[in-house]
Amino acid sequence: MRSKIIVFAALIPMILAACNLPSGAAGQGGDFDAVSTYAAQTVAASVNQNQPTATSQPIEQQPGAQGTGGAPTATSQPPQAGQPTATSIPCNRASFVEDVTVPDNASIVVGKAFIKTWKLKNVGSCAWTSGYSLVFDSGDQMGGPASQQLTNGTVAPGQTIEISVNLVAPNSPGTYKGNWKLKDPNGAIFALSTGPFWVQIKAAAAPDWPTFKKGDSGNEVYAIQCLLVHHGQTPAVDGIFGNETQSEVEDFQTVKNLKEDGIVGPETWQNLIVAVKQGDTGPAVRAAQQLLKGKFGFNAVTVDGIFGPVTAQAVKDFQSSKGIASDGIVGPITWQKLIND
Repeated sequence: MRSKIIVFAALIPMILAACNLPSGAAGQGGDFDAVSTYAAQTVAASVNQNQPTATSQPIEQQPGAQGTGGAPTATSQPPQAGQPTATSIPCNRASFVEDVTVPDNASIVVGKAFIKTWKLKNVGSCAWTSGYSLVFDSGDQMGGPASQQLTNGTVAPGQTIEISVNLVAPNSPGTYKGNWKLKDPNGAIFALSTGPFWVQIKAAAAPDWPTFKKGDSGNEVYAIQCLLVHHGQTPAVDGIFGNETQSEVEDFQTVKNLKEDGIVGPETWQNLIVAVKQGDTGPAVRAAQQLLKGKFGFNAVTVDGIFGPVTAQAVKDFQSSKGIASDGIVGPITWQKLIND
């Protein structure tokens, strides 16, 4: 309204000027009516310029809705950047924690039985019960079962479980890998988000063993005597292969159905040695400690028959120096390196 008053006020001088125009001016195309008409048009234009105008908004159509002839439909808007979106956790999902035994590429003597143990975590939304199974998936089965029960209890989401399977190294040297998965009570197969978990070994030919007999002495003889004690024999443990030790070897060979010659050769060695690891105690541990310290200079090791952290680290360092799997376990390959090198 105020703008209209201003416009009329501005036009009053124009109207008055028109009244005072000389007659000649009026005859050259301008008279009072013309001026009045011009003034009225100017007012109308000014009024219209101050009125708001309505603008039409485009109507968004869903893809494929064109040409249907129907009314436009509203479309959902995608979430804005930075806004969280709901993600469902699958019922069955596992994650790998560690290899408890037999790390990748561990050396296992051909035809030798071993136990593979994995530690897995339940990262799904469903508990693993006694109805769940460990199942062989693909690759080299290595004498393992097609399926076995996963647990006798319950593994809730967020909990871990150690899963063990009995296997046998193939009879030919080479690298072997077996893939494994899990199965729920309904038969659904699942594993890690990246696929199956596995066991991978290097099957090695039976190692060469040195021969020891009456008259020999040293760290190896000390180890022989300790291992005989482990198997129930009673030689003096002094590192000297005398008559007493020879007799004990013959008795051991009789028990194991070996040739009774009193000589510790490849067959006798393979029956004498036993795997030892951290936490074990006894004469077999003492045998490994004597070889580590007396033969290879791991002076931090105490020959006390207790396989503690210091002995475990010495074993790992020794294995690494010999290019074999550094798992801290004194198995056949490690024994062979300790005795033969």
